[in-house]
Amino acid sequence: MTRRMRFMVVTFLLSIGIIIAACGGADTVEMQVTRVVEAEVVRMEPTQVMMDPAFASAEELSDTDIETLVGSETERPNNNAQLQRLIIKDGDMTVVVMDTEAVLEDAIELAVELGGYVISQQIWDDSAGYRFATVQLGVPVDRFEEAMRTLRIYGSVTNESASGQDVTDEYVDLNSRLGNLLATQERLRSFLESADEVAEILAINEELKKIEEELEIVQGRITYLADRAAVSTIDLTINPLIPTPTPTPLPTPYEWRPGDTAHTAFVNLENSAAFAADFTIYNGITCGPWLLLTGIVSYFFWRILRWRTRRGTALAGEPVSSD
Repeated sequence: MTRRMRFMVVTFLLSIGIIIAACGGADTVEMQVTRVVEAEVVRMEPTQVMMDPAFASAEELSDTDIETLVGSETERPNNNAQLQRLIIKDGDMTVVVMDTEAVLEDAIELAVELGGYVISQQIWDDSAGYRFATVQLGVPVDRFEEAMRTLRIYGSVTNESASGQDVTDEYVDLNSRLGNLLATQERLRSFLESADEVAEILAINEELKKIEEELEIVQGRITYLADRAAVSTIDLTINPLIPTPTPTPLPTPYEWRPGDTAHTAFVNLENSAAFAADFTIYNGITCGPWLLLTGIVSYFFWRILRWRTRRGTALAGEPVSSD
C-alpha cells in the first residue's frame, strides 16, 4: 500500500471514529484506532462519577484522574446503582412583614450562617413610601429545606414554591462522553507524533481541534451541573404590610318632608316665644324696680335742668317758651 493510500485510509477511519466517539460509542473508535496503529489499545470508559463539587474540574484532569474515572464495562451497572443523586433545587417565597429592612438583613444573615451567600438583592420604595425588597440566596443543597423553614417565620407567607431537577443521568452521560473524547484525543496525539507528511499533520490537527472544542463544551456543562446541584437558590420577595383603607360611606339621599319641616318650625317658634316671655318676666322682676327708680331720678334732673334754663332766659329779657 502506497503512502498516499495509507494517508487516505487513516483520515477516513479517523473521521468515522471521531463521529462515533462524539455520540458516546467508544467501541467502534477503539476498533478503528486498533486497525490503524495495529496495536492493542486499552478501552477507557468512566464508571464512577465524582459527585463531590470540590472535585477538580474536567479541565484539570490528569492521566491519573482519568484512570480513576474509568474501569471495565462489567463494573459500570453496580457503580451507577450506588451513585448519589444530583438534584438541582430552587425555591421561591413571598412574605409580608412589618419591617422590610430588618427581614432582609435576617435573610442574608441566615444564608451566611448556613454556609451560603447572596447572589443578588434589590430594595426600593413605592410612591406611598412603603419599602419593598427582593433577594436571591444561594445555600448548600443539604440545607435547602432548613432555609425554607426558617424564612417562613419571618412574616406572613403569601406565596411559596419549590422545585427539583434530577440531573444525575445527564451528569453520568457527560462524564462517559468526556472519557471517550479524552481517549480519542490521546489517540490523535499519538497519530500526530507518528505523522511525517504535512497534509497528514494538518488533517490530524483539524480533527484534534474539533475534539478539543467539544471537550470544552462537555467540561463546561459538567462543571455547571456540579455547581448547581451543590448550591440551591431561593428567591425571596419581601413586601411591607399595607393597612387596608376604610371605605368612605356614601351620602344618604335627602328625603323632603314639608310636614316635618312645618312642625319643626312651629316647635321652634313656641320655644322662642316661651324663652322671650321667660326673659321678660325674669328681667322685669329682677331689674324692673331699678329701672323705675332710674327713670324717676332722671325725670327730676330733667325738670331741674329745664327750670334753670327757662329762668336764665327770662333774666336775659328773651321771650320764654311756653314749653
